[in-house]
Amino acid sequence: MRNQGRDFQQLQKTQRQMKLARHKASEEDADPSIEEMLAGQVRRHILSGRLPPGTKLGEEMLTEVFAVNRSRIRRVLQILAFDRLVELKANRGAFIASPSIKEARDVFEARRVIERVTTEIVARTILTPQLIELGRIVEKQRDASVQGESREVIGLAGDFHRYLCGLAHNTALAQVLEPLILRTALIIALYGTSQAAVTMYEHHARLLQLIESGKSLEAARAMEQCLYVLESTLDLRERHRREPDLKSLLTMIS
Repeated sequence: MRNQGRDFQQLQKTQRQMKLARHKASEEDADPSIEEMLAGQVRRHILSGRLPPGTKLGEEMLTEVFAVNRSRIRRVLQILAFDRLVELKANRGAFIASPSIKEARDVFEARRVIERVTTEIVARTILTPQLIELGRIVEKQRDASVQGESREVIGLAGDFHRYLCGLAHNTALAQVLEPLILRTALIIALYGTSQAAVTMYEHHARLLQLIESGKSLEAARAMEQCLYVLESTLDLRERHRREPDLKSLLTMIS
């Protein structure tokens, strides 16, 4: 009888441990911060061009590289798909988005319309602390350009346009512009040339001078010209790209 009692107690203890382990695993699996962190990591490497457009993001490979379960990876891919950085194709899987040539032209046209307006507003209303912060971004671009860090320059260019638009205090325009900035990073990764990074720094430095001087109309025209010139540096031709080794890329940069 005593043996049976000990066996029963041991069984109860084992069941409690299993229940606790399942509860802990469930809590970890439900923690959205992990998916956001992983999505942010992949997002940074997509926007920097380290993970090029068209790359297949295989679930099995991602679970191996990031050491998380498949359901978590699926949520990561859904987050990236919401940002339109990843395309989820039925029966084929997830791929880093590859904007078409027409979409590339459409994106730049839309950005010129929006950013001409926001730049004119900012040049009339910007405060000294905001001007200093904008200047810091341009300085970082200059340093990255001197060091030949073209990917860093491109990332900082997105920060410059994003921050500048935010200073216009127009939520509707900012919400429209954000996905266009993300698409631009993909477009540059797909069609960009070595001139893109140099062009962005030079034009941003000029824009900063005009905004600091309060020349709102000139600044608006300079922003429009900046985007025209950036578009002109792109090699907008259809090209076949070999699919990179995703595991090697993620292992190197994770």
